[in-house]
Amino acid sequence: MSCAPERFETERLIARRPTAADEEFFVAAWSDPRVTDWLGGSRDRDEVRALMKHSDDLWRHDADGMWILEDRTTKQPIGWILLHPMDFGGHTGTEIGWTIIADRRREGLASEAAIRVAEIAFTDCALTEVISGTMTANVASRGVMEKLGFVYDCEVEHAGLPHVLYRLDHQTWEKTHG
Repeated sequence: MSCAPERFETERLIARRPTAADEEFFVAAWSDPRVTDWLGGSRDRDEVRALMKHSDDLWRHDADGMWILEDRTTKQPIGWILLHPMDFGGHTGTEIGWTIIADRRREGLASEAAIRVAEIAFTDCALTEVISGTMTANVASRGVMEKLGFVYDCEVEHAGLPHVLYRLDHQTWEKTHG
């Protein structure tokens, strides 16, 4: 069983393990260039299904996975957040990654969710470090990382695109959020 809960809540969000019923949300999100420009491009329905299966496989094999983020008030999905093994250009670790649909950006929702997932990573999963990466020009995601206490590590090539890698260790997390 995974060290991470399949569901958690924050002040404004409900996070839950995805189900087959989330396919349409994912297809719509992966079709929106305002979202996919930062994710290496759009995905078709078959690719979305493969991503959902991969997430489910991670959950079933105790490697955590993805949570759908829903607005607590409307119950509508607004994005997703990940806690999963990742390789950024040869730099491996457990990544915290997030995506918020374009119409809900700039509300602090990614930070709110990522703070809770970092707490899960360090408390429930007893990790000593987490990583996060994004395309070099993604200033918004870099801001979320820095707000959480992540420290810039290096530039890497990931999926054929320039990315930056950040790291957050448990001690730093405790100093700023503990």
